[in-house]
Amino acid sequence: MVSDRFAILDLVHGVLEAIKADFGCLLVAALFIIIMASTIVFATIFTPPAHNAFV
Repeated sequence: MVSDRFAILDLVHGVLEAIKADFGCLLVAALFIIIMASTIVFATIFTPPAHNAFV
């Protein structure tokens, strides 16, 4: 039982170390997703509706 608890803590520690090691990549990916989503939102807000559905 005790070794299982420590195994879970080791697993959590390993995941945290991996996130720290790849933090720059995760940050760039998150910023890319935020910028793409905001581009879609602002284009939808600021683009006037077309009067003709085929335009």
